[in-house]
Amino acid sequence: MLYLGLLLTIINMDKLLKRDEVSSKDKWDIESVYKTIEDYNNDYLLVKKNIDKLKSMENVFLENSNNFMIFLLLDSKTSRLLEKLYTYAARKNDEDTGNTIYQELYGKISNLYQYYQETTSFVIPSILQKDEDTVIKYLEEQENLKSYTHNILDVLRYKSHSLTKEEERIASSYSKVIGSSSDTADYLMDTDMKFGTIKDEKNNSIELTSSNYSKLLYSSDRRVRKDAFINYHKVYGNFKNTLTSTLASTCEALTVSSKLKNFSSSIEASLFDDFIPISLYDNLIKVVHNNLPSLYKYFEEKRKLLNIEEFHLYDGYTSTIKSIDKKYPFEEGKEIVLKALSILGDEYNKNLVKAFEERYIDKYPNYNKRSGAYSSGSYDTKPFILLNYTDTYNDVSTLAHELGHSMHTYFSNTYNNYENSSYSIFLAEIASTVNELLLSYYMEENAKTKEEKLAILNERLDTFKATVFRQTMFAEFEKYIHDLTDKGEVLTSDNICNYYYELNKLYFGNKVVVDDEIRYECLRIPHFYTPFYVYKYATGLSIASYIAKNILNKTPNFKNKYIEFLKSGGRDYPLEVLKIIDVDLSDTKVLKEAMEMFKETLDKFILLNNE
Repeated sequence: MLYLGLLLTIINMDKLLKRDEVSSKDKWDIESVYKTIEDYNNDYLLVKKNIDKLKSMENVFLENSNNFMIFLLLDSKTSRLLEKLYTYAARKNDEDTGNTIYQELYGKISNLYQYYQETTSFVIPSILQKDEDTVIKYLEEQENLKSYTHNILDVLRYKSHSLTKEEERIASSYSKVIGSSSDTADYLMDTDMKFGTIKDEKNNSIELTSSNYSKLLYSSDRRVRKDAFINYHKVYGNFKNTLTSTLASTCEALTVSSKLKNFSSSIEASLFDDFIPISLYDNLIKVVHNNLPSLYKYFEEKRKLLNIEEFHLYDGYTSTIKSIDKKYPFEEGKEIVLKALSILGDEYNKNLVKAFEERYIDKYPNYNKRSGAYSSGSYDTKPFILLNYTDTYNDVSTLAHELGHSMHTYFSNTYNNYENSSYSIFLAEIASTVNELLLSYYMEENAKTKEEKLAILNERLDTFKATVFRQTMFAEFEKYIHDLTDKGEVLTSDNICNYYYELNKLYFGNKVVVDDEIRYECLRIPHFYTPFYVYKYATGLSIASYIAKNILNKTPNFKNKYIEFLKSGGRDYPLEVLKIIDVDLSDTKVLKEAMEMFKETLDKFILLNNE
């Protein structure tokens, strides 16, 4: 989704404005957080004092309900202010990564976050060691603690999976060390690994890099994409033992942690936070397996349109549709998004307009600005959006996507107190993807030519391929490597790469040539260093498909239910929150309906192509 904007940013670095040359109307309103560094520093010092106060209460905060209340209120105040400080420092650093003032600011707030986590690491173990009935009684005695009830009861859920205070303190201190394998892999892949040179479409020698690899896979010249694919993965093959070691370290760290905390497996430990049953994870894989024939049909259609005898993995990204070079200046993209999302109703759209009027959005690339796109804010700030908008349709879709995140955050923050405002990561990609789908269907309906409509349908198919099918394949691979580690078996480059190769054969089918080099792709996926996360992408798009379908079909009262879902924040566990919109993930209905949306889109695409 984000690559084309990033690519143009890289290509046009010499033409970019410096940060102080960018018009204020095109920048986010970061001054609404802190007008001066002095204001920032005052809050920074206050947070440091509060952390020390929290530390001083370690041995008394559970003596009685009043102490418990005082402690929790101070902790919320501190955490809330810390998030505000972090939002300011991180956004300022991202708008100009070369500015040493904000580099230092960001580094200091990151360290303060670490200090806060280490200093307060005694809290959860202390609560868990206290008699459960006493803790619940404290909550009942103090009216000011009513908003903490769900969070404290959630803490008590960990009683059989907790460490002592001292053990938690040690674990917190080692958190950076435990995560170092991910950093090592990042440095190796982003900096130290060199991929040589290949010939581009004009037969010019170019260096193959992590930055241009994806672009080259989209090339219409088959020789270029083949050379990029083969050479890129061969280099990963050369580093297979080192990268297997870093990945194995991540798996081993989770296995050790899971066993120390009395979980039966790494996957149980990872899904426990969101109160997600392992059966949901397994159901996703089963439903996708059952629907792989539709993915095979998709690849076969691509083969026909590319007019090639054999479809290889490196043919999977190049477009089968004639490129539409239409430009969408930001104001036009904005109007398209507003029209596409108007179906969500007055309350949603009234608040959506605020994103533009109140400058949530940092629109365009500038020199040293962070690449890509995201939505991020805190309870006491706007839900800011970073874009690198370059007038492509991809940028319009990204705008809709990030606005989905920001609106979810806005409603959650507005309709909940701080303690219940943060929605689960499990739910985080739903609202954003709903917006993408609503935009896609709006663009399909309003397409003026056959080519435009085909391009929109093709883009939707690619989204499902990348987000449901591919991420589920990743999820299946993750389960395999963590199961091996939990059993005490050694991860070797042979056993994990061979398994990944066979998995590709399953997901691509016997009519696609599964090139041998793909076995090394598993060594370059950064999400594998954040275990058991990728399944959330696939599940999120499946839920979003169900929501978008009901909104588009104008299912009675569903729109109101969806807005209530956005307002729910973190009041309850994800699977309970989803029941607001009639989603019950204990069965496979929603997952199957997402597969139906893919099939329907594919059938429309094939029919239109054959007209």
